[in-house]
Amino acid sequence: MTLSLARRKALVLAAAMGGAAALAVVAKPTRRLADERPPVKLESVFPARFGDWQTAPVAGALVRPADEAGRFYGIYDQVLERIYVHPSGERMMLSVAYGTEQSVGLQVHRPEVCYPGSGFVITRLQRLDLPVAGRSLPGSRLLATHSSRSEPITYWTVLGDVVENDSRAFRWRQLKFGLQGQILDGMLVRISSFDTDPERAWTRQAAFASELVSAVPEALRVRVIGKPAAP
Repeated sequence: MTLSLARRKALVLAAAMGGAAALAVVAKPTRRLADERPPVKLESVFPARFGDWQTAPVAGALVRPADEAGRFYGIYDQVLERIYVHPSGERMMLSVAYGTEQSVGLQVHRPEVCYPGSGFVITRLQRLDLPVAGRSLPGSRLLATHSSRSEPITYWTVLGDVVENDSRAFRWRQLKFGLQGQILDGMLVRISSFDTDPERAWTRQAAFASELVSAVPEALRVRVIGKPAAP
C-alpha cells in the first residue's frame, strides 16, 4: 500500500524535527536570552489599572486554575492571572505565562491544548492577525465551552522577540536557536471573557488588548508583543 502525499510529507517533517531535536541536545545550548535582558516581573509589566479598567478584588476567583503540570515541570517561571473590571460591569480575564527557557523540551502551552484537559470543548479555532496597539500580531482566537460556560479566547505567544502563532514555526525557531547554542525565553498572553456571542467577545478583547499593551511600560513592550516585523 502506498502512502498518500500528505502522509509522506508528515513523516518527512517528523523525521526532520526529530533529527534537529537530537542535534539540539548534542549542541547543549549555553546562552539564555533572558540573562542578557532586564528580568521580567509580570506584576510590574502588566499594570493593575489602566484607562477605565482596574483589577477586581477577588481576581483569582473566576479564572480557570493555571496548568499545574506546566508549573510542576518548570515550563513557566511566572504565571500572572487577573480579572479586570470596567465601570460598565464588563469583565476581562488575563492570564500570562512567562518562561526564561523555552527550549526544545519546554514549549508554551496553548489553550487549545491545555483547556481540553480540564474538560473544555474547543471550536472555532482561528489563526489570524490581531490588531493590537497599532500593530498587527500573529495570534489566535478560539471558543472554549464547558457545560453552560462559554469562554471566547484571544491569545498570542512570543518567542524571544518574535510573535508566532504557528506551533511548527514556533518549534523550528526553538530548534534553530538551540543549534546556535541559545535558549530563547517565551511568553503567552491570553485574554478571555464569558460571553455566548464569540464575535462580540473577540471584538471587545481586541480593544482591551490594545489598551492593555499601550499601558505596558514602553521599554518592556517588546517582551509582550515582540519587535515589529522587518519591512
